[in-house]
Amino acid sequence: MSYKLSPIEVEILWKRAISAVDEAVTALVKTSYSSVIRDFHDYACAVFDSEGRMIAQSTHSTPGLLGILPFTIPNFLKHKVMDQLSPGDVLVTNDPWLASGHLIDITVATPIFRKDRICGFALCVVHHLNVGGRLTTLASRDIYEEGLKLPITHLYRAGEPVEAVFDIIRANVREPDKVIGDIRAQVSSNHAAAQKIVAMMDVSGLDALEPLSEEIITRSEKSMRNAIAALPDGEYTQHLDLSELADLPEPVHLELTVRISGDEIHLDYSGSSPQVFRAINVTLNMTRSYSVYPIKCILDPTVPNNEGCLRPIRITAPEGSVLNAQFPAATWGRTIVAHMLPELIIRAMAKVTPDRIVAPSGATPLWFGNFAGRYKDGRTFYVISCFNGGMGARAGRDGLSTICFPANVASVPVEVVESDAAIRITHKMLAPGSFGAGKYRGGAGQLIGFEVPMEMTDLDGPVLVSIRGGRLGVPISGLFGGKDGCAVSATLNGKSVPLGTAYDLYPGDRIEVLVPGGAGYGEPLERDEELVAEDVRNGFISAEEAFETYAVVFDPLTGQGKRELKAELRVGT
Repeated sequence: MSYKLSPIEVEILWKRAISAVDEAVTALVKTSYSSVIRDFHDYACAVFDSEGRMIAQSTHSTPGLLGILPFTIPNFLKHKVMDQLSPGDVLVTNDPWLASGHLIDITVATPIFRKDRICGFALCVVHHLNVGGRLTTLASRDIYEEGLKLPITHLYRAGEPVEAVFDIIRANVREPDKVIGDIRAQVSSNHAAAQKIVAMMDVSGLDALEPLSEEIITRSEKSMRNAIAALPDGEYTQHLDLSELADLPEPVHLELTVRISGDEIHLDYSGSSPQVFRAINVTLNMTRSYSVYPIKCILDPTVPNNEGCLRPIRITAPEGSVLNAQFPAATWGRTIVAHMLPELIIRAMAKVTPDRIVAPSGATPLWFGNFAGRYKDGRTFYVISCFNGGMGARAGRDGLSTICFPANVASVPVEVVESDAAIRITHKMLAPGSFGAGKYRGGAGQLIGFEVPMEMTDLDGPVLVSIRGGRLGVPISGLFGGKDGCAVSATLNGKSVPLGTAYDLYPGDRIEVLVPGGAGYGEPLERDEELVAEDVRNGFISAEEAFETYAVVFDPLTGQGKRELKAELRVGT
């Protein structure tokens, strides 16, 4: 066929490329061993042309990989191993500076061969249960404490596993069957994507992917540039100070300047803190991801993710800063800092796009639980879960309750946690009053409790539990008159304890955490009376709170509410 594709051909082939990576995700989930993939959904799949340009990313992916994937295959292409590829080869790495930013994300790359030529690449990135190193702690001072680091190397050669690599991985991880099983699932995922891409090329008559990738990338870049060009030129600054963080003596400072010029946007993190001797440092790839993500959500959310979406967005951070950490910085808990970047960017963009943003969220950064232990018969367990708070209110709608933002991973079901670990979830419920009031209120957070059951007499030692969460001293601040979300709390056997610390739990020990709701947007006295009454009927607020906060009198007989004074008479008084 001609190398000039018609618009209809572009649309059909683009959809087929996305379908290929989505089917790769299905293969990944169906063949996986751990709840990280099956339930938590912390992964992404993508396909690239032979030049290393990303064509399509799976639609079900974590946003933390959006700005990482387009740079990963180009990093592989710089390595000498790429000169010796043959059909059936599969490559692997978990180098934080070449791929996904910390060691527990393992990247598997597969060259796609057609007619004895490499026509592209399939890529699958997965968060794994464990890669050795210290358990669930931010205290690591460098990457050597964090586990096994794999340089770019062959995992399979000509379809045969490189047993030495598998043996090294197996010897260094705490749950080898699950980790090895998930890596093999990644290989299966790439194989599925490669088959679909080759089939697409066979049916369409494409001799190479470049004509299609050029169209996809060019069109996507133009769409993003048009969205940026519609904004007024200007410079907008914002900063955050993260305290209560990994026992550091000083807060971690994040400084942002957003520069909009024509059809380009520059996010400059100059002035941010230097990297630290704790496991919270962020590599530039990860900084890119959580910087591109909010910009794309605000400006051009409907175009499928590919390299073109990123081209008009420039992201810089000083080398050696906490947002561009250099080897051998510890990076295990990098999301604690990286997850604050969307909020930082949204606060800056509120001055430009007030109608397209979201107020701060209660579960930012990700609330992440780890449960590890051993039974007397030698069996081990290691389970992860996340505890979602409320999303901030949006410009025009209330925030969503118990949703993971910005990480967008799923909540592992109670039944899975309880079946995989010596843990019982005692309660898990929405937390009324945990959100900020406003014209649009924040989403509700949740109250969750868990224990090591008394009947667990076959444990060999304690259950190590770590809950990573909290707002790190940053308030859940309302926007444009909206109110703040509630404070964080955590208790161990009824006594207040800090988050981010690992605890040894024995049978009968209990932990309860309150994950806050989101902040409000707009003046509470402008909230629609019926929305206030609905919140009372649903138990989110009391009739007294409806009056005190919204000046709405709730009638329990009719279930309706009526504002005592018109909103415009009360706002600003």
